[in-house]
Amino acid sequence: MNIKLPMLLGSLLRYRLFYEVRAVLLSFIANAATVAFGLLLQQLFDTLSQRPHFDLRLGLLLLALFLLTMIQMGMQFIGFDNTLKVHYPIRGLLSRNVLAYIFRQPGARALSVTPGEALNTLRDDSETIAYTPGIGQIGDLTFALVALAILWRIDALVTLAVLLPLLLVIVLGRLWMKSVASYREASRNATGQVTGMAGEILGAALAIQVAGAEQAVIEHFRRLSKHRLVQMLRERLQNDAVNAVLGNTVGLGTGLVLFLAALSAHSAHLSIGDITLFIFYMEYITGTLTNLGASLGKYAQTRVSLGRMLSLMQVRDHQARLLVERHPVSLKKQALTVKEIRLEPQSDTLELVTATQLTYHYSASGKGIERVDLRLPRGTLTAIVGRVGSGKTTLVRTLLGQLARQEGEIRWNGSSIQDPADFFVPPRAAYTPQVPHLFSDTLEENILLDQPEAKAQLQQAIYQAVLDQDVATFPLGVQTEIGSRGMKLSGGQAQRTAAARMLARPAELLVLDDLSSALDGETERQLWERLFSRRDQTYLVVTNRRPVLQRADRIIVLKDGKVEAQGTLNELLKTSAEMRLLWADVDGQDHT
Repeated sequence: MNIKLPMLLGSLLRYRLFYEVRAVLLSFIANAATVAFGLLLQQLFDTLSQRPHFDLRLGLLLLALFLLTMIQMGMQFIGFDNTLKVHYPIRGLLSRNVLAYIFRQPGARALSVTPGEALNTLRDDSETIAYTPGIGQIGDLTFALVALAILWRIDALVTLAVLLPLLLVIVLGRLWMKSVASYREASRNATGQVTGMAGEILGAALAIQVAGAEQAVIEHFRRLSKHRLVQMLRERLQNDAVNAVLGNTVGLGTGLVLFLAALSAHSAHLSIGDITLFIFYMEYITGTLTNLGASLGKYAQTRVSLGRMLSLMQVRDHQARLLVERHPVSLKKQALTVKEIRLEPQSDTLELVTATQLTYHYSASGKGIERVDLRLPRGTLTAIVGRVGSGKTTLVRTLLGQLARQEGEIRWNGSSIQDPADFFVPPRAAYTPQVPHLFSDTLEENILLDQPEAKAQLQQAIYQAVLDQDVATFPLGVQTEIGSRGMKLSGGQAQRTAAARMLARPAELLVLDDLSSALDGETERQLWERLFSRRDQTYLVVTNRRPVLQRADRIIVLKDGKVEAQGTLNELLKTSAEMRLLWADVDGQDHT
C-alpha cells in the first residue's frame, strides 16, 4: 500500500492542534532557558576564577540559575500534561477508527490476521504512531543552532573539531538503526504469532482435547515462544549497542574539548567559563542531534505501523484517510456508540421483504448463490433447504448484508435497501448464525450484550429459547460464567443462548440458521413451538428439519447456489425430486 505519511500525520497533528502549538511554545521556552543556563554557567565559572568569594554578582548568578531550573521543571510538567493530551487521544482515535471501520463491514468479512495479531496491532502500532515526534522539535533544532553559533563565535576551530566527529558517530548510529528497525519488525511479528496462537489454543481447547493433540500443540507453542525470545533478544542487543554508541558521544565530545583546551592553554584563549560552556552545549547539541536522528528513525517505524493498521482495516489507497478521520475521543465517555433505530409505523413495520436476482460468489472458490429471488410477507415462515454447500447460509448472509451482494436488489416494503448490513438490525431484524459467538462472561451478559433496554425481555427470551430449565440448574443462574467462547455450555445450550440473545430485543424479521442441529427431539419441538407462537412476526429459517418444514408457509429448495424449486411442502414433495431426496433424509442436517 502506498502510505501517504505527510497527509496522515498532518491530519493527526490538526486533530490535537492546540496541544501541538503549545508543544512548540513549551519547546521554545525550555530550550531558551537551557541556552541561557549555559551562558550563566560560563559567567559563574569565570566569576569564581576571578573572584573566588561570595558577593552580590555571584548571588544574582546563582539566583538566576535557580530560576531557570524552576522554569525548565515547570516546562517538563506542562510537557507531561501535553503528552497525555496528545498521546492517548491519538491512540484512542486510531483504535476507534479501525474498529468502527471493521464493524461497518459485512459481518462475514474475516480479519486478514488472527485476533491476537489484530490486538497486537491496535496496541503496539497505535502507540508507535502516537509517539511520532510532532512540530515541537522546531524549538530544539532552533536553539541547538543558536548554541552552535555561540560556540562558533568563541572558537570556530574547536567547535568544528568537536562537531564533525560527533556528527559522524551520530550518522553511523542512525545507519545502524536501519538494521534495528528490521529486528523490531521481526520481534513484533513473532509476538503477534505467539499472541494469536494463545488465543487460538484457548478458543479450541475442547477440539484439542478431543483430538488428543495437547502435546503437539504445546510443542508448537513452545517453538513459537522460543522464536519470539530469540527475536526479542536480537532486538534488545541491537538497541543496547546503538544506545551505547550514541550515549557515549557526549563523553567523546567532552574529552575532545578538554584535549583541545589543553593544547591551546599556552595562549589562554579559552577561559574556564568557555570550557564549561563548550562541555554544557556539546551535551545539549549532541542530545538534540541524537533525538533528531531518532525522530527520523521513528518516522520509518511510523510508516510501517500505519501500513499495518491500514492492512488490518483492509482499505484501499484512497481510503487511507479513514484511519485518521476526526472524531471526539474521551477517556471518560464511550467512544463507540450505536445509533438507536426507531421504527416508523407506516414505513418500517414489515409488510413485505423481497430480494430479486440476488448474487454472490466467493472469490477463492467461485461458489455461492446466483440470481435468487426471495419473498417474505409479514407473519409467514419461510424455510430454506438444500444439501451441504448448496448456498443456504450464503443466501441469508447476503440478504442481511454480511456478504456484499454482487448483483440484485433488496426491498423492504417496496423501498430499496442500499446498505443491508446497517438496515437489517434490531428492531427491524435479528439473526442467529449457524455457529454462535459467545464471550467469556456471564450468561446474562452474553444475552444482553450490555444493552440495558433488553433486560426487561431477558426472562421471556430465556423461556422462548427453551433455556429456562437449564438456567435453573446453573449454580448462579443467569450470573453463571460460561467460559471462553461458551466452552462450559453444551452445543445445544450455546445455540439456545444465541437464540435468546436474538429474542431479547424486538424484531420484525427473525432469521435463524440451522438453529436446532445440536438439540434432542423434545427440546427441538419445544423450541419451534415457542419460537413460532407469535404469528405477527416473520421468520426466515435455514434448516432441513421436518418439524419446521411441516410448519413452513413456503419452502425454497437450493441446489448448487440456485433455486431448484419453491412452494409448500405438499407441492414440493409432488413436483421436486430434490425435495423428495431431502425429505427422505429424516436426520437431514446441514453445516454449510
